[in-house]
Amino acid sequence: MRKLWSIVRRELTRVGDRRKRNNHERDRANRRRRRIQDWEESSKREPGRGVARRAARQLGDDRRGCAFCTATRSWFVARWAQVVDAASAMRSYIATFVERVGRLLTSRRADEASHASRGVLRRRPYPGSRPRRFELHVPRGYTEGSAVPLLMVLHGCRQNTADIRSISNFDAIADREGFVVVYPFVTSYSGVRMRNCWGWWLDSEIRPGAGEVEDLWQIVEQIKGDLNINARRIHVVGLSSGGGMAVAAMVAHHDKFASGAAAAGVPYSETPRAVSYGGPSGVAFRPTEQVVRTMKSVMGAEGRPSPILIVHSVDDPVVDIGAARNLRDSWTACYEIDSTRPGSEESGVDGETSWVHSKYRESRKRSAVETLFIEGAGHGWYGGNPGRFSYPAAPDTSSLMWQFFKRHPLYSDTRRGSGRIQIREAS
Repeated sequence: MRKLWSIVRRELTRVGDRRKRNNHERDRANRRRRRIQDWEESSKREPGRGVARRAARQLGDDRRGCAFCTATRSWFVARWAQVVDAASAMRSYIATFVERVGRLLTSRRADEASHASRGVLRRRPYPGSRPRRFELHVPRGYTEGSAVPLLMVLHGCRQNTADIRSISNFDAIADREGFVVVYPFVTSYSGVRMRNCWGWWLDSEIRPGAGEVEDLWQIVEQIKGDLNINARRIHVVGLSSGGGMAVAAMVAHHDKFASGAAAAGVPYSETPRAVSYGGPSGVAFRPTEQVVRTMKSVMGAEGRPSPILIVHSVDDPVVDIGAARNLRDSWTACYEIDSTRPGSEESGVDGETSWVHSKYRESRKRSAVETLFIEGAGHGWYGGNPGRFSYPAAPDTSSLMWQFFKRHPLYSDTRRGSGRIQIREAS
């Protein structure tokens, strides 16, 4: 905002200086015109030819061109007057506009000061930790007297927090439903990556106790120290590379995140070959059995990942639909659910896309794995606001995700327990 005020002041100063120069030029033109008139009056007395020619040369003209020059100068003077008047009107308009913008921004800042903020996670002592910036949205009407849910939203490659915040529209849902939203920014990273990608394929970034996946949980811990957060209702969702990192968080911190969602994401510990970069070679996926073994090496033999909603387009040209199917199969394998027979299924059409919503149930009470497969959209966020990597003419996946999260609080018993896990309904 300070830069904006500085630019506006500089432009107003330039307009004022230009107006002064125009007034000066107009005064010079008037003086010159009077000198010509005086010369024409004196020429009527018919002085000597040499004296007349010297006077004409001093004025930069001769007797035969005086009428034309006078008319030309008069025209320029009139045009300059119009320019000066227009500049004056523009200056007044700009000043009024700046004043209105200032009042609007001041009012908006006062209204939103308690609802949005920015934060920084300082580097932690474990391996791979880095300073991370994040944006935080606190719902309207929040009070410290009641614990509220927390939703972490991760951007995709070639995005930042503002991009995913805009297209997902979670702020509006948070104000309506009463939960806090945090938007972490990858901020910095090492090695060769596409711009702003999370390291979902790097073992050092997706294992608990190190790297990006641990930094994300430390952001949650930092927010819990500032706000009254319901520990049983902490959820995570991501788009593309953010979806892959959300999957990693649901495995590495399966006993902390209540549930999560991945839009155009990939299975846990997948390789970069699972993503198409526009080259001639096809994609390749790790076998589901290998993915499950890697997941259990992190969670323990009896561990279970957080319940997940998988959102993907069958027409995605970047992350093939096979990644979503493998993600579903790896999750159902950990929950010992038959992925070929969903407990329930519904379909429909929204905008330019058709969709199928399937639920895979671990018990009769609720589903542990859900998929929303869409046709007619590319790689991005579905059903949100217009923007880059956004397909608004699709099901409202943000609202659908939040409804899934509401049905899936953190288990009362640890997910590392032996035998079947006891599930409680959302309170």
